[in-house]
Amino acid sequence: MLVKTGVEMNTDTLFRKGNNTRIVLIFLVGMIVFVIAAVLANLIQTDFGRIDVSNVYYLNFNGKKIRAKLFRPKEADSNNPAPGVVFIHGYQNNRESGDAYNIEIAKRGFVVLGIDAIGRGNSDVPFDLDHPNFDKSFGAHSSMEFLRSLPFVNKDSTGIMGHSMGAKFAYQVALADPAIRSVIIIGSAYDEKATAQLPNNMLMIIGELDEFRDFFTKTDDLVSEWMVTPATVNAFGTDKARFNTQYGDFTQGTARKVFMPRITHIQESHCSACIAEAVLWLKQSLNPPADSWIEASDQTWPVKEAMTLLAMLGCFFSMMPLVLLLLKTGFFSSLKRTRSFHFAATRQQYLKGATVNGILMWLYLPLIMTLFAVHKFVIRVDPVFPMLLVDAIVWWFVWINIIGLILFRRWYRKNRKWLGLSLYDFGISHEEGRFELDGVKIVKTLILGLMLFAFMYICEILSEKWLMVDFRFIYPLVSDLTPYRVLMFLLYFPFMLFGFLVLTVFVHGQIRRQLKEGWLGTYLFWTRSNIAALITPLILFLLIQYIPLLSTGFIPFEGPGGVFVVFMLELFFIMLTLTIVMFLSTWFYQLTGTIYLSALMNALVVTWLFASSQVVAPIP
Repeated sequence: MLVKTGVEMNTDTLFRKGNNTRIVLIFLVGMIVFVIAAVLANLIQTDFGRIDVSNVYYLNFNGKKIRAKLFRPKEADSNNPAPGVVFIHGYQNNRESGDAYNIEIAKRGFVVLGIDAIGRGNSDVPFDLDHPNFDKSFGAHSSMEFLRSLPFVNKDSTGIMGHSMGAKFAYQVALADPAIRSVIIIGSAYDEKATAQLPNNMLMIIGELDEFRDFFTKTDDLVSEWMVTPATVNAFGTDKARFNTQYGDFTQGTARKVFMPRITHIQESHCSACIAEAVLWLKQSLNPPADSWIEASDQTWPVKEAMTLLAMLGCFFSMMPLVLLLLKTGFFSSLKRTRSFHFAATRQQYLKGATVNGILMWLYLPLIMTLFAVHKFVIRVDPVFPMLLVDAIVWWFVWINIIGLILFRRWYRKNRKWLGLSLYDFGISHEEGRFELDGVKIVKTLILGLMLFAFMYICEILSEKWLMVDFRFIYPLVSDLTPYRVLMFLLYFPFMLFGFLVLTVFVHGQIRRQLKEGWLGTYLFWTRSNIAALITPLILFLLIQYIPLLSTGFIPFEGPGGVFVVFMLELFFIMLTLTIVMFLSTWFYQLTGTIYLSALMNALVVTWLFASSQVVAPIP
């Protein structure tokens, strides 16, 4: 489809003089949303000032530093110690992942220590697997000892719990320590080492549709087999135990129960029924102050989760008026583009391009397994690139964009003449008629991008420092960067930049749709089209996994040890990430007409997501 040459781009009204006040007001609205959401998230997690929430740091037995989030009811002190609980998150998570449980437990009179396991969040990275000081519990043992050392914790009334990998560690610690009076295993399972006496007062919570259920329980059919396995018979002292039924006695430490709602693995960490079950179990096993107890169903954590997401969105989308204000300054004004584009994809061209892109995105599991085969049988990847799950995603992202670049070049050469295409029209060149980059504009683009990124980072740092609120929603998203994670940022950034340079050409050039009436209509149409092209293939891929799982319990993509499940779950994170960056990327492209600011900002944001929140540890 050809658009009339030389028509003014419909963003020219945005750059007219006299509307700066309106743009500033929009920016302030975004910042007000950010501040209010962060404050509300803080109020929820502190139970409106009744709980003190703080960072604590301590050393693991092998010298590695552990960071944790400490929830202390203000009435707990050395004269009035409260029962204490350690919460350990799952493999690919950090301490914020346990906030749904931690908030509700702390509200009911418990001191709660939600840790960044070794290799996650702001805790140190682990030793190599073959190192004599490698800690298989990733800090769980030392965290339990630290909790007991606190003067406001009742050392005779402590418990430990976790989700997924964290549940495995919690179980192992409790099994070896009879002083722990309660253990809650979420999304994992006990084994035949459990007896009717140890660990004390054990609750297991596992979703009927948990994608890792076969791996953790070593059964083929969780529902029909688990309660009669030797592990359950040993732990319960009977072969007639049933799900959702309590056995044993809390005062004797023999209480046992397996709670099984019909949910998946990722739901277990944010499930109101599971949380209610957990707080009731802790009440009966650890005896919190009676006057601190509230009904188990009275839960406020969903508000906190929503507010951390809203705080992030308020900050991110404040960049939209901010970049417009900066582009209206004399220094950055040369980066704006007001001339229209000559090419816009027809509906047929858009669908064809989106389909080809979808096929490439479906190479997700084959490419990831290729990398792991190289890692296992040819050469280890982690000595150079230590974030193995990030390696897999980046490997996939780079390869599909290498293939995409080859396909784009073929398409461009084939259609250049009859469609009247040019690299300038695609935002690749700064000059019409030939490929040429303007060095001054590239430098200014780099400065502008770094300024915008610094704005985002400072907002997050202030939110975390003053309010103990990260930018996240269910899954960890972004937080502050330790010196080690700054190095990870620098290591992975070039690969992300390459991938987004190619992807930006695709979404903002090859499948770019026609202009709509007015800049807002164009922005919304382009953004919707771009998100659909990138997200639809991933949604379809997930449907192949979750329609059978939710309807029959069958897991199509499981893999050895549940490895396919790990990467299928990562797709939820990838979809959320791509959706957020496309809202920003489309705006930057619409204002500048080139791929460079969009690609730079996409790479900065996504690399930040990876470097700050992804695991640095061996795959179990």
